[in-house]
Amino acid sequence: MPHEVTAIFESYRDAFNALDGRAVAELYAEPSGIAQDGVYTHWSSRASVEQNMTALCQLYQKRGFVRATFEPGQFLDQGPNHAVADLLWRIEWTGEQAPWQFNTSYNLLRTGDGWRVLLCTAYTEAALFSPTKHSAA
Repeated sequence: MPHEVTAIFESYRDAFNALDGRAVAELYAEPSGIAQDGVYTHWSSRASVEQNMTALCQLYQKRGFVRATFEPGQFLDQGPNHAVADLLWRIEWTGEQAPWQFNTSYNLLRTGDGWRVLLCTAYTEAALFSPTKHSAA
């Protein structure tokens, strides 16, 4: 994965580690979207991304979020302005909660502000939110 692409995910990780939904949203293109659990959600504005990411950060905080880390996976260069990156995420929690590990892929778009997420595909995350998975939630 090229350094400039890894750098956007380092910023993404850092924004989540600060539980700053607005900073996460700034790394998304406008418009953008998420595919999760067989459903596509279109975000027509950065404000709608920010609302979603802020809610996710609040959920993480309530669950005892400590930090997120990632390992770069597959990378598909699609010319000078497009790419697809797959990451293995690990989220650590307080107490005796087991860390979450899941993969997410990102369709990226190069903008005047650099690489931005055009589409996030959360394809192994659904099971993490199962109430039986984390009784401490």
